[in-house]
Amino acid sequence: MALCGDDHAKLIARINRIEGQVRGLRKMVEEDRDCLQVLKQVAAAGGALRSLGALILEDHLRGCVATAIKTRDHENEAIGQVVDIFNKFSK
Repeated sequence: MALCGDDHAKLIARINRIEGQVRGLRKMVEEDRDCLQVLKQVAAAGGALRSLGALILEDHLRGCVATAIKTRDHENEAIGQVVDIFNKFSK
């Protein structure tokens, strides 16, 4: 199944920013930077990943899941998959 949203460029831009944050983390460790500075960057990268996941999840709910419910095409399976992924995000 393909991504539900249409704005792939927006997703790629977010992923590029996250990649930059992770490269920044590597550089901070290589430079033996202060622990708190590194931890702040880890938190920022984690937040960016959570935000990306939330955006993709929203697109999935509005697209794939809504369509499955409207057409009664495997709607219980679609809802179950969302519950499973939501549980992974909430840990």
